[in-house]
Amino acid sequence: MFVSRCLRLVLRDILSQSCLHHFLLEFVGTALFLFASLSAVLIKADLRLTAPTNHSRPPEGPPPSGFVACPLQVVLVFGLSVAMVALTVGGAVHLNPAVSIAMALTLRLRLWRAALYVIGQLLGGVASAALLLGLMGDVAPAVNQLASGVQLHQAVTVETLITLQLVLVVMVTTELPLPEVATPLLVGLTVSLGHLVAVGATGCGMNPARSFGPAAVTLNFRNHWVFWAGPILGACLAALLNDLLLRPRWRCPGDWWAELKQLYVLTDKQQQGALSQLP
Repeated sequence: MFVSRCLRLVLRDILSQSCLHHFLLEFVGTALFLFASLSAVLIKADLRLTAPTNHSRPPEGPPPSGFVACPLQVVLVFGLSVAMVALTVGGAVHLNPAVSIAMALTLRLRLWRAALYVIGQLLGGVASAALLLGLMGDVAPAVNQLASGVQLHQAVTVETLITLQLVLVVMVTTELPLPEVATPLLVGLTVSLGHLVAVGATGCGMNPARSFGPAAVTLNFRNHWVFWAGPILGACLAALLNDLLLRPRWRCPGDWWAELKQLYVLTDKQQQGALSQLP
């Protein structure tokens, strides 16, 4: 009986207008962010595709297949697009399952809400990749893959570190009183920094929704676990580092337990008040 009442409370919270609104924001925001970002990866930038002029020799060899893009272009577009979406959709959006997981671990977000947000982000990633597939005919170059010579443990380490610095910056911007425009710009710079570090090694996942979208559309899940394990590990480390060392939030385990009960409505008074509202 108690379990069923708890499930009804969870369902009531999930179906609330606030939760569904945030779910929609995560879906739309992630779709916009990844549509702009992945399109940069798929831009035809190979000069051999251009027609020869009087001062240039005809292209030699077979025409290249697929699309390529300048790494610096990808770095800038990813950072600018996430800043643009965070500013237009709202600074409260996560756009990244790793960020949602970190927020749940640090008691800033209820677990079931985090799961719903992650679903919205993954659906947004699939929607953006499917739209690009229809427009450009191929999204295979957007699939995160390990560069030649990069070992699996190296790839996981790189993904962990770049996600660690991203989540740390996100947590800082949620705590410090910053101008409204500053937060999206700082997060965008952090995303660009991560791409500068990792784009040559793993294509820079840093965001499981970014990796999942193209992989799901192309059904190419080779080494896909790397782009989940690394970001999730980085998010967990960032959560612990921020709340236990850099900016401690709890003086003793009792403080943590009290905040946990408050977040999940576990105190007797709150539980009775919430249950009394149920039909």
